[in-house]
Amino acid sequence: MVDRKNHARYQVREQIALAKHASPMRFPHLRSQNVLITISFNDPQVIEWQIKMIARNVSGAIQVVADNSTNLAARDAIRDICSAAGVAFAAVPANPWTRRELDGGKSHGYALNWAWRNIVLANRPSMIGFLDHDIFPTATTNPFRMLDRAAVAGLVRKAPDERWYLWPGFAFFNLGRLPTDRLNFGRDWLDGFDTGGLNWHCLYRALGNEDLCAADYERTAVAAEVAMDEALFERIDGWLHESRFTTDIDMAPARRQQLLDLKRRSILHTLMALPA
Repeated sequence: MVDRKNHARYQVREQIALAKHASPMRFPHLRSQNVLITISFNDPQVIEWQIKMIARNVSGAIQVVADNSTNLAARDAIRDICSAAGVAFAAVPANPWTRRELDGGKSHGYALNWAWRNIVLANRPSMIGFLDHDIFPTATTNPFRMLDRAAVAGLVRKAPDERWYLWPGFAFFNLGRLPTDRLNFGRDWLDGFDTGGLNWHCLYRALGNEDLCAADYERTAVAAEVAMDEALFERIDGWLHESRFTTDIDMAPARRQQLLDLKRRSILHTLMALPA
C-alpha cells in the first residue's frame, strides 16, 4: 500500500511540475519532419561527439537537444556547442528530482515528458526519436526506417507477462500511427519498469505485434579484464551506447570512476578510429 501511495504521489508531483513549467517551444522547421531529440545531462563532451556523428551518419533527420543539466556551466557549454553546430537547443526546467542521483530515472522521465509536450506536440514532426546523450551512430544509418511499417520502434524492455516498453534512450514514434499522443515517459516501479515504463498503460498495450519494430541489440565488453556485470557497452541497431548506468551506481566510488574513465577512453578511441 505504501508503494502505491508513493507511486501515486510521484505521478502527481510530476504532473504539477509539468503544468507549472509548460512553455511550448516554437521550432517551425520541425513540422512534418523526422526529428531526433537528445536529452542531455551535464556532459558537453558526449553531446559534441553525438552531434558530429549524427550530422555525418544520419541523413534526413533534424536534431534537437533538450538539456536537463543540473550544472549551469555544463548547460552553457552544451548551448554553445549546439549554437555552433546549428542544432536547436531547449533548456528543460528544473524538476522535483533535480540533483538527486538516485532519482536520475525520475528526472530523465520528467525531461522526456517536458520535451514531448513542449517540443513534439508544439511542433508536430512526422516522426520522432528520443536518444540518450551518450549513444553514437558509428556508421551510415536511418533509424526512422524502422517505422516504415510500424508505429513505434527501438530497444524493447520486457516483463515476464508479455508487457513491454521502449527504453527511451533509443525510442522512435510515428505520430501519424499512434492511437494517442498523451504519453508518459515516467517510471513504473510497481510493474518493475524503469523510465518510459508508464507508456505501457498509455500506449503500448493498445498496439499489436505489427505496430512494433524491435531494434537489434547486443552487449559488448569494455575490456578483456572487465567482467560484463561490472561494466559494458551496448550496440543498439548499430549505434554504440556508452551506457553509464550499466556501471553499478552502488559500486565502490573509486572502482566505478575507474570503469567510467576506461569506458570514456574506449569510446573516444573508437570514434577517432572511424573513417573520416
